[in-house]
Amino acid sequence: MKRITIFLLSLLVIFPVLAEKRYVSDVLIINLRTGPGNDFRILKGLKSGTHLEFLEEDIDKKFSKVKTDKGLEGWVPTRFMLKEPISFEKLILAQRELDKTKQDLSELQAKYSASKKQLATNKRDNKSLSKDKKKQAKELAHIKKVSANAINLDSKNQQLMEQGEQLKITVDTLRADNERLQSSKDLNYILLGGLLILLGLFLGWLLPKISGKRADGWA
Repeated sequence: MKRITIFLLSLLVIFPVLAEKRYVSDVLIINLRTGPGNDFRILKGLKSGTHLEFLEEDIDKKFSKVKTDKGLEGWVPTRFMLKEPISFEKLILAQRELDKTKQDLSELQAKYSASKKQLATNKRDNKSLSKDKKKQAKELAHIKKVSANAINLDSKNQQLMEQGEQLKITVDTLRADNERLQSSKDLNYILLGGLLILLGLFLGWLLPKISGKRADGWA
């Protein structure tokens, strides 16, 4: 008996857990009528959460005149009119907001990933630019050094050209002096040759006379 009691209690504990749940729907249908009263003709059934435009209210009969999104006008009981959306519609709106938030979050995550990749790319580019900048700085220093050497060589070349011009002037001067000396030497030779010729003529004239006088003396 005790065992049966325990078994039954166990079933009572387990059964609510295994039972499948159901919920009561909050869908309500109200009638849109041609006038402010239940004795007027029904135009259409409106589900709870339907958007309506409020036009006027009959306080005595507790009916309100409304217009649907499609332009159909009629009367509904005022007690079913709310200024805020029903809970079900709020849930739908909240779900839409949640979905939008999730979508925005996904887009932000995608943008963050893209920005992160772009940042990594920029860092690589910056490193590459830094290397290029260092390389260009070295090349510029080399160019400056070569330019300085070229300027020095040009200066030395100018000095050598000036020295060459001076040497050329000196050579031309020496050549002119040599030519003058050579001309003076030639003139001296000519004068000496002339003197020798005159001396020869004089001796040629004098010697016969001397020889003749000696011959007369001996005779």
